[in-house]
Amino acid sequence: MQMHTLFARKKYARAVAAGAVALAAGGIVLLRAERDGHTSTGGSAFVVRTNTQTAAPSAEFRGPAAHGRVALSQGAIAANGEQHVFAEIRVAADRAANVAAPRPVAMAVVLDISGSMSGEKIEQAKRSVLSLVERMRPTDQIALVTYSDSARVVQPLAPVAQVRESLRMTIPTIQIEGGTNIPAGLASGANTLAFAQSGLVRRIVLVSDGQDTSGRPLDGVRAEVRGRADQGITVSTLGIGTDYSESYMNALADAGRGNYEFLRTGSELANFLTRELDQANNTTVERAVAEVTLPAGWRLDRAIGTEAVGRTGTISLPVGALFSGDERRIVLDMVVPASAQGSQYSVGFRANWHAVAQQQDVRVGDGQLAVRVVGTEAEAVASRDMTVFAESQSAVLALRQREAVEAWRSGDVARAQSIAASNIAALNSLQQAAPTAAPALERQARAYASDNAAFGSMSAGSESGRAFGLSSNARHRAAAMRAAAY
Repeated sequence: MQMHTLFARKKYARAVAAGAVALAAGGIVLLRAERDGHTSTGGSAFVVRTNTQTAAPSAEFRGPAAHGRVALSQGAIAANGEQHVFAEIRVAADRAANVAAPRPVAMAVVLDISGSMSGEKIEQAKRSVLSLVERMRPTDQIALVTYSDSARVVQPLAPVAQVRESLRMTIPTIQIEGGTNIPAGLASGANTLAFAQSGLVRRIVLVSDGQDTSGRPLDGVRAEVRGRADQGITVSTLGIGTDYSESYMNALADAGRGNYEFLRTGSELANFLTRELDQANNTTVERAVAEVTLPAGWRLDRAIGTEAVGRTGTISLPVGALFSGDERRIVLDMVVPASAQGSQYSVGFRANWHAVAQQQDVRVGDGQLAVRVVGTEAEAVASRDMTVFAESQSAVLALRQREAVEAWRSGDVARAQSIAASNIAALNSLQQAAPTAAPALERQARAYASDNAAFGSMSAGSESGRAFGLSSNARHRAAAMRAAAY
């Protein structure tokens, strides 16, 4: 089987080809690109390269606090028929050898105190929040919001040094009550952060074990969270137990450009809060955004790893905050119309971010990656950079594995195992075609084999089955955004 047919979706009329992506962040240090060379301004650089064997284009970019790469998985497309083209963007915060002065943090913990949190869950949650307070530095700032039918600000945002002792006394007195009005809790948490001093890394951590009872449409809540993320407020979500809405918590984390995780019990909350604090303390990049400009006639079919804004023309790809050494990836699946042989397209790219330590807005890019139109599919396939293609497909397959989990949850074990087996076969073929990417692809295949075994041995409706599904999907979401998640 040819590689391009291995990954085709049923609706594709033709084979999947490889395409173009762009990732970025928000800024003012400007830079233009020159083909086969580079220019730099203020320590920034954008270098366009071409794979000498396949002519697949890519570009490396670098500026204060961050660097990355945007690559098209092939340099040519066939003239006849609509094509699907993939592209991969990687954006990474520079790894600080020694973060001598961690960034001060303004963190709002938004805690569910609805009736379902009663008993050991709420006691474990209170212990975890107390542990967080003890770990925070005196110059960090903390706010604590509880929510049930409505929200209550237990502790307005204040330096930890001023409120640590009072929180030691207040947190143990928190009581269970009412329903689960998640939007009210989020709004109150965001309002507390409005008083954060300039220069603080702002983060909301939402904790829930149940379904939202506010009655508000999710789209409206997501829009509010997305707007706050545009202003630099990261939202991470944590589901405790097996009765919360996975799709709801996922959607909020995606809009808030934060983390999402499933915990079996409240006792694991302390580790999650510690990790959130550590990442916030070590944040070196904020408000990262990538922009890709598609040629006329091209459209974005889907973006993996971000919530894309736009489908044609210039498309914004928010990344959010990155901590030291953190790397995010975005994969774009673009649709290219039938084109005349000999013509050429150019995909534009720009990246922007705010460098925290330098207090500098950075912009790199305004570069172009070229794709030519050839006469045959064989020529197009020959132009493919298999490493870039394999890395792009690994993100696509992470989404496909979530489809396998959903099929298993719905009772269709045969379909779940069929999808998982197909994903494993694809990963094995990619390992052979792209040796450089093989170690990561092998780990991914092992994870899917573990899923497949669970599909045949575990009831999706059991407590352990529900926990497995939530845990597995959280891992697949992370893998679509960060290649090292498996």
